[in-house]
Amino acid sequence: MSIRRQTELYNGKLCGYIDYGTDLESPELPIANNALTFVFVVNAVNGNWKIPIAYFLIDGLIAIERTNLIKIALEYLHETGIKAVVLTFDGLLCNFKVGNELGARLEEVNLKSTFPHPITGEDACIFLDPCHCLKLVRNTLGSKGSMLITKL
Repeated sequence: MSIRRQTELYNGKLCGYIDYGTDLESPELPIANNALTFVFVVNAVNGNWKIPIAYFLIDGLIAIERTNLIKIALEYLHETGIKAVVLTFDGLLCNFKVGNELGARLEEVNLKSTFPHPITGEDACIFLDPCHCLKLVRNTLGSKGSMLITKL
């Protein structure tokens, strides 16, 4: 989610710089222009609740940085007794790289949509969000006019 680039003094603390949860404060850090929230929402599969568990103020993240944050979130969830069984995200290329970094194979050949949980080693699934995938197809059709699938 895009946010306004600005810094503020809040309760004696300078806010607005990137923050990965390490409590580093420095004017040398870049000013955040995004809040990463969509990856860190926990949704019950055996109940009717969902709750955001973390957000990070960022100025862009590469796949390995996203992967590390996901692993940390999975570790904290495990400590609370929550069993994470599925990781859902949209179809951005960076998210496919994250899946591969976690141990899945999100490629056309030899598809493997599971990865080992960093604590338990049990398989967790990666599930692409259908709504976001449909939006990607819609946007492609809107910009290209048509698509030709030559190989399945």
